[in-house]
Amino acid sequence: MPDRDLQPLQAGGAVTSPREAATVELTLANVGDYLRERNLVDGTQDVKLELLAGGISNTVVMVVLATDCFVVKQSLPKLRVDQDWFFDRRRIFVETDCMATLGHLLPPGCVPKVRFSDRDNFVLGMSCAPDGGKTWKQSLLAGTVDLEAADRAGRLLGLLHCKSYQRPDLRDRFGDQNLLIQGRVDPYHRVIASLYPDLASTINAEIERMLGTQIVLVHGDYSPKNIVVYPNYVLVLDFEVAHYGDPAFDVAFCLTHLVLKAAHFARRHVEYLASARRFWGAYKDAVKDTIQTPLEASVVGELGCLLLARIDGKSRAEYINDDPTRDFVRNMAREILLTASKDPDSVIDWLGNEMRQRLS
Repeated sequence: MPDRDLQPLQAGGAVTSPREAATVELTLANVGDYLRERNLVDGTQDVKLELLAGGISNTVVMVVLATDCFVVKQSLPKLRVDQDWFFDRRRIFVETDCMATLGHLLPPGCVPKVRFSDRDNFVLGMSCAPDGGKTWKQSLLAGTVDLEAADRAGRLLGLLHCKSYQRPDLRDRFGDQNLLIQGRVDPYHRVIASLYPDLASTINAEIERMLGTQIVLVHGDYSPKNIVVYPNYVLVLDFEVAHYGDPAFDVAFCLTHLVLKAAHFARRHVEYLASARRFWGAYKDAVKDTIQTPLEASVVGELGCLLLARIDGKSRAEYINDDPTRDFVRNMAREILLTASKDPDSVIDWLGNEMRQRLS
């Protein structure tokens, strides 16, 4: 299928249309007709469809043809969580724009290719991930700790930030913070600030710092579930919260997931924290000659917020499902926010000590 736009990409697409209702709400039952009616597949072709896990925020279907494969993704207006969480569907336009942009900034194969964009229906078509990969989250939850994967993930994030550092053109294109606020600040930071009044001033100060920092293109969801690991490279997915902002957010977002897995696999915490350290070290090495803004304290502050948010915010880590581990993470987050060192390496050392004491 040739690359095509049903509507052309537009800079700042996330705020160009006031309409939230799609003409067609996609399901596994109707996506075949949707594609044929728009000549995105030949009506005579045998089409195999598979509903993919789209997280909490999208309908995602893989389309397999005899000689082709692509993915159709439609953003949802209300996310699949217990609490009400409405999220501007036009984020799909930003994701489309970001993927097209990063296709020029990053090495080939690191980001899916945009195949088509249907702005009337909040739909993005993209290339399938090549065979032979597995999401980093799958491996980590299966008990596989791959330090090379952590290294590659850190270096790729560093490259993304370096290539986009202090770029006025990208700031103009991705500088709108509405999606960041709807998708991260409100359901994460502000929810936990309301739940923990004694931490509210610290959390609100972190919000102000983060929103006031606009120096790189931020992925916004840089977590193991969105990183597909291959023997020699990683592929990154899901750019719907992309924005021009604070590099510490991406770093802390990924570190949060690695720390949570260390807490989950308590008896193997040393291995999982080694992955966190390797990720942070690779990122630091990648950006040290380009990004002049000190990041250490910002990464630590954001890590404290995000750890607490993944326990008590609107998007909770599903595998942290027992009260003792939840309480342990809450206590770690509190200490990080109030008293911990502002150096990530020192914080990882401290976390290791706390986890070791928990087992004794």
